[in-house]
Amino acid sequence: MHKNLPKFNDSSYAHFVTTRTYGNRPYFENEECSLILLAELRFYKEKYGFFLTGYVIMPDHLHLLLWWDIEEKPKLSISKIMQGIKGATARRIIDLMKDRGLERMLQSTHRNDVSLSRGRNVRYRLWQPGFYDFNVYSEEKLLEKLNYIHGNPVKTGLVLSPRAYRWSSYKEYFTEEGQTQLRQHAELSKF
Repeated sequence: MHKNLPKFNDSSYAHFVTTRTYGNRPYFENEECSLILLAELRFYKEKYGFFLTGYVIMPDHLHLLLWWDIEEKPKLSISKIMQGIKGATARRIIDLMKDRGLERMLQSTHRNDVSLSRGRNVRYRLWQPGFYDFNVYSEEKLLEKLNYIHGNPVKTGLVLSPRAYRWSSYKEYFTEEGQTQLRQHAELSKF
C-alpha cells in the first residue's frame, strides 16, 4: 500500500488543512518563499513522522492533505504540525525579506494589538492566525480533496493544467509508480 495513503479506521484519518497568509498577501508568488515553505513541509514531515499525501502552495494560501497513525503517534496533533510549519516559514521568510531590504512587502501588525501578537512584540506576520482543518474519514473524500488540491491552480487561472503547476504534489501521483500505488490502494480498500 502507498505509504502516503491513510488506512481509514476509528483511530486514523487524514486531515485536509488550509491556511492563509496574513492579509491574503501573495508571498508565495516569490519562488524563494515557495522553496522555503516546501523545505519546511519536508522537514516537519520527517521530524514528526506524518505522511504528506498532497499539497499545493498557492500565492496566498496553502492546502495540505496529511495523516499519521494515531496509535503509533498518540501525542502528535495537527496544531503541533501547523505551529511548526507556520512558525519556521514565517521566521525564515521574514528574515529573507529583511535581509534584502524588502520589509515594505511584509504585512505590518499593530504593536498595540495583543490579539494579533499574542502578547509578544511582533512587528510582521506572514500567516493569519489559525487554520481550517477538515477530518477525512473515507477514501472517496480523500480523493475528492486530493483532486481539489491539484485542481486549485487551474481553477484560479494560474495554469491551464495541474501538471504545469510547480508547487503541488500532482506530479508525484502521475508517475508510473504513483499510478500503481493508487491502484493497489483502491484494490486493498475494497476488502
